[in-house]
Amino acid sequence: MTKSFGEVLDKYRGIGPGFDFLRIGLAFSIVLTHSFLLTDNNDFIRGSVFWFTEYALVPMFFALSGFLIAGSAQRLSLRNFLINRGLRIVPALAVDIVVCSLIIGPIITVVYHSEYFTDQRFFKYFLNIVGWIHYELPGVFQDNPSQRVNGALWTVPWEIFCYIIMSFLMITAIVKTRYKLLAVTIAYIVIGLIVQKMPYLLPGSIKPIARFLFMSRGSQLITAFMMGIVAFQFRAVIPHSRWIFGAACLVCIVAILTLDSRATESVLNRPLVITSLVYITVFVGLSEVPIPAFFRKGDYSYGVYLYHDPFLQIWISSFPSVFLYPKYGALALYLVGLPSALAVAVLSWHFIEKPILGLRKKFSFIAQVRGVEDGNQAGRESHVRPVAVKS
Repeated sequence: MTKSFGEVLDKYRGIGPGFDFLRIGLAFSIVLTHSFLLTDNNDFIRGSVFWFTEYALVPMFFALSGFLIAGSAQRLSLRNFLINRGLRIVPALAVDIVVCSLIIGPIITVVYHSEYFTDQRFFKYFLNIVGWIHYELPGVFQDNPSQRVNGALWTVPWEIFCYIIMSFLMITAIVKTRYKLLAVTIAYIVIGLIVQKMPYLLPGSIKPIARFLFMSRGSQLITAFMMGIVAFQFRAVIPHSRWIFGAACLVCIVAILTLDSRATESVLNRPLVITSLVYITVFVGLSEVPIPAFFRKGDYSYGVYLYHDPFLQIWISSFPSVFLYPKYGALALYLVGLPSALAVAVLSWHFIEKPILGLRKKFSFIAQVRGVEDGNQAGRESHVRPVAVKS
């Protein structure tokens, strides 16, 4: 007899055995995609079946995040929930911003240091720590196809937005009532459909804001996040079925062959395609998937996602003739860029993220409810980014 998501989750004491594999697999896949995009192979990615990587990978991270933090959102107070999220996300993000602006930037920049350290772009770059995204530093990566120091930061504001949404769901107790939660999620999608198909119903001044909130690529992440929460709340009735998993994969294959990169900012496909991605995410997360022992020593996925773009850019800037060679240069970039990002992610986890997560022992939530587990366990709900988070 097919077990439900909830029964499988209970079997593993609330920790899906496949989520470690899923997080690191998604992070590595994003690095591969960005290796092509940063080397000016946009047409190859967005003009082929590989366009789906941009559509699927980050939303799967957000779906994973929604599913995993839904439980902690019901156990914790709002204050402790937000502290918990802040301790998981902000420290590594702050280190990334400081390292890029104070170490990488001054080494790479083509302008004088006196100009670099007085340029407004230098000061504005620190606003990334609070989610106000700025991509450029003065004179940095000027000869690269992309001048963005860390394009992966685009998900940070949307992750913050997800936590705002979760805060609202906690304050109103909607997060504890699955049908109300389902209704809110459906309403978000329906409003998006109205914005897309009947924009004439909206006042002109509201249209840009509405399109941003309900139709943009970022709004796709909100949809995936909320569907992840819904999947957790309905875990007792959703089957952990290989047949449904196969059907969800088939939906994605059909989407790959019949849609294109414009689907990322279209709401019409989301009820079917994002739902399928969410099911695939949770199914894999609750399945026993082998993973090298090395990756069980820490949650390196957040660091890989967070740090990979600057290191890819450094490699491109240092050896442009190698890494800007059409297609093959991108593969070469991935082969050197991924180990670079992983090495930094390992250091980040063991010397920054894990020690700071230990501060949670001072609060009255998980540490007292379940007992403090090891540091790796403390990071298992990490996102994204994307995003991506821990109970």
